[in-house]
Amino acid sequence: MNGSVPLIDFHAHILPGADHGSSGLEESLNQLALIQAAGVDTVVATPHFYPHRHTPEEFLQLTASAAEKLKAHKDSLPRICLGAEILYCAHLDEMEGLERLCVQGTDVLLLELPMDVWGRELFETVELLSKRFTVVLAHIDRYIREQKADIEQLLALGALAQINGSALFSFAKRHKLRSLLEGDSVVALGSDLHGTNKIFYQQFLGAQKRLGETHSAIMQRAANLLKTAIPL
Repeated sequence: MNGSVPLIDFHAHILPGADHGSSGLEESLNQLALIQAAGVDTVVATPHFYPHRHTPEEFLQLTASAAEKLKAHKDSLPRICLGAEILYCAHLDEMEGLERLCVQGTDVLLLELPMDVWGRELFETVELLSKRFTVVLAHIDRYIREQKADIEQLLALGALAQINGSALFSFAKRHKLRSLLEGDSVVALGSDLHGTNKIFYQQFLGAQKRLGETHSAIMQRAANLLKTAIPL
């Protein structure tokens, strides 16, 4: 990175055994070595939270145990902030304890949208969540080709957006994202790292060249969101 703008990976699955991103401590340490070698200053650990599988309390017990395994190694690791990738479900805004799934120390809630048809209830839920939290929609590039108008509507309701580095390597997705990238609603870039396949980080780093000056602006927005974050 040029100047003092940090390099932040806002979306990575690196907690040992917390989800299918890492099978255990050895794999997590290999992932973090890859992240460290890329010059990343801060990585947000975003294990999948599936409302139909766990309560927030059960999930937090799982992730706390996984994070504890990394603490002995933290002096040699990049700054790690703990969060979650929360899958949307009906009435999510009413879930007790949801605030505890934000990135620790912040009100930032990373929300994964469903792959099926989006109805009125989803838009209403995102609007309600946006009144309580800083809602960041995970990897909007996943939906942008078919549902750009819907994404724009969600952003108009108060949500913000995260994109994956891999999206910048698809001409069709890059073209669809262009108007959003020209604004300020895209606030974070992620590798969405699962496992240790280097392509995740080749694309995460390669996104800088494709974004140009916009890359620094996005990183600064991500840094602003994490100002109060409590690292591991």
